[in-house]
Amino acid sequence: MTEFQSLCYQTLKTKVPAGRVITYAGLAKLINHPKAHRAVGSAMNKNPFAPEVPCHRVVKSNGELGGFAYDISIKIKRLQEEGVLVKEGKIVNFENICV
Repeated sequence: MTEFQSLCYQTLKTKVPAGRVITYAGLAKLINHPKAHRAVGSAMNKNPFAPEVPCHRVVKSNGELGGFAYDISIKIKRLQEEGVLVKEGKIVNFENICV
């Protein structure tokens, strides 16, 4: 694991609680790499610690779910178990639950 990946995982785990989401760009900003949203996506795709490191909480800037290394239905299920509503591939009430 790279230092960048470790930073992504630790920040996500400690700064984005259950029931909330963050964008790839938002997580990049949190780790002081504001232009690294694609690298954040790559780190989430390689996350070996899911669901303890909740990569399912990272979504696109428009509220769409984005990718998931496993079946997307697992991402939806994990979000719904945390009280996040998903409809037609987008987070419902996105603006209010995004960190």
